[in-house]
Amino acid sequence: MSLAESLVRPKPEPSYEFAQKRQLRDLEGPPELPLSLSLNDTAMVTLLATPHEVEPLALGHAFTAGWIDRAVDVLDLRIKRNCSGLGVELVVAADIAARHASQARNQASVSSCGACGVGDPAQLTTGLEALPGENPLPAAALMRGIATLQGEAVQGLHSALGLDEHGNVLQRGSDIGRHNALDRVIGKSLRRNMRPAAVLVSSRCSLELVQKTVRAGIPTLATLSLPSPLAVSTARACSLNLVCCHRGQRLELLSGGV
Repeated sequence: MSLAESLVRPKPEPSYEFAQKRQLRDLEGPPELPLSLSLNDTAMVTLLATPHEVEPLALGHAFTAGWIDRAVDVLDLRIKRNCSGLGVELVVAADIAARHASQARNQASVSSCGACGVGDPAQLTTGLEALPGENPLPAAALMRGIATLQGEAVQGLHSALGLDEHGNVLQRGSDIGRHNALDRVIGKSLRRNMRPAAVLVSSRCSLELVQKTVRAGIPTLATLSLPSPLAVSTARACSLNLVCCHRGQRLELLSGGV
């Protein structure tokens, strides 16, 4: 076939590949299970999450949800299978469990984020305090982190990295939900007492990501895609360095800066 003929040859009509009878075990998508978190015997919330690295996810979520103030508040962490997924009991002092019993959710979080199921919208920003204000991560260091994040991308999963001031990776987290990926990074940083200079997430930026980053005291949050206006306004109110990385094409500092 000549070049001219190939250029004018019509493209085939789009069509479906019929896979309705394909075995679930043969599917390429990431696994997802309900993950029920409780403080002692009080059920708090059910997340939909990728069932790996459950301990740092539970610890990070408990911290960013405001249930605990330090990693040592969790005296024990017990994981068990239940009829639908996994149950995680965070064993804490009785006064901590009692203080947060009113935050228990009656419904599952269907998008893997900790905001789902909140009865009062004011709870979304409860406990947020402005950060002291620090310089954002140097642009060259952030670009180094972006290269690592993009090089480690896994199909179907969001990724989060905790970075030091040079863009080196301190913690990694991945999950079907971006909020869970970030919670894993925060949980690992708590467990190791090693706060990153920045967190980088392979998604858009929602209010929840800003909330979790501020509660963790991390000065810079960078996401590959666009933030919501609510996320930007909250980041500005909390003196958080919020960076939109535009898929690594350019770095836009939307809040913070010293």
